[in-house]
Amino acid sequence: MDKLNKVFEILDYAEFLAETESELFECQPEFEHYKTLDLQTEKPVCLIFSSDIHFGSIHTNIAEIKNILNVILENDNVFLLVNGDFIDNFEVPVPKLLLAGINSQILSPAKQREFYKNFIELLGENRKLLVVVIGNHEEFSGQNPYIQTLFQYQVPIGINRLLLNLRLNNEVEYKIAMVHKSRFNSILNPVHSSHRELTLYYPTADIVCTSHTHFPAIYTFPYPKDDELFDRILIKTGTFKDKDAYTFKYFNPYRVSHMSTPAVVLYPDQRKMIGFFRYQDAVEFVRGMSYDKC
Repeated sequence: MDKLNKVFEILDYAEFLAETESELFECQPEFEHYKTLDLQTEKPVCLIFSSDIHFGSIHTNIAEIKNILNVILENDNVFLLVNGDFIDNFEVPVPKLLLAGINSQILSPAKQREFYKNFIELLGENRKLLVVVIGNHEEFSGQNPYIQTLFQYQVPIGINRLLLNLRLNNEVEYKIAMVHKSRFNSILNPVHSSHRELTLYYPTADIVCTSHTHFPAIYTFPYPKDDELFDRILIKTGTFKDKDAYTFKYFNPYRVSHMSTPAVVLYPDQRKMIGFFRYQDAVEFVRGMSYDKC
C-alpha cells in the first residue's frame, strides 16, 4: 500500500507540474509556422538569405557581418532573412565531440546572445529584418533573450522552419519556405534538400531556402502550380565561417574563398523573381536598374 501511495504521489506531482507548465506555455507568445507579412513599395525588393553566421566563433568572418549590415542599412528595399545558427552558442556541458566548438569561441554564449539581441533591435527599428528561424545552435541553450525582442518588433519567428507569405502592395504574393535543418541532403546536389521540401511540404512555395550544411547554391527551375509551370527558386545558404572545419570535414575539402550569401530580387507589380548567388550582385542590380524600363 505504501508503494502504491508513493507511486500515485509521484503521478499527482507530475500531473501538477504538467498543468503548471501548460499554463505558463499559454502565457508565452505563439510561434506560428505560417505568417503573412505586408510590404509597401514602388520598386523591387532585394531579399538576402543568410544563415550559419556562427557569431562568437573564432572562425567567423566578422568583417563580412559588418559588410552585410552596412549594405542592408544603407540601401532602401534591401532586407535580411535569417535561417538559423546566427550564434555559435556552445554551452557547457556538451558531448566530447562538441568540445572543439566551445574551445573555438571568442565570446561566451551569453555575450553572443546579447549581441544577437542588439543586432535584432538595430534591424528591427529600421524594419529591415523580415524573418528569423531558430536553428539547432540557438537551441543549445534554453536562454534566448532575443526572442522577446523579435516579438517586440513583430518579426516572424520559426522553430527550424517557417512559411512566409510576403505580400507586396497587397497585390503580388510570394510564398517563401525557410527550413534550417532539413532531413534531406545530397553531397552531389546542394539544393536537393530545398527541392524535396518543395515537393513534399511546400508545393505552392515560390522560394524554398534550406541551410545547415554551410555549402551555398541557388537554382531556378519550372515546377507545376495551379496546372501551369511556374519558375521556383531553390536556395542553399552558406556560412560566414571562412575557416570552417565542419564543412571541410563533412562536405568539401576547400576553404571558402568568399562569403556566398544568396539573394533574390522580387518585383511588386508582377510575379517576377531573379536569383543571385552573391547578395552583392543583387544589391548592385537593384541600385542600377531603371524600374520604369523593366
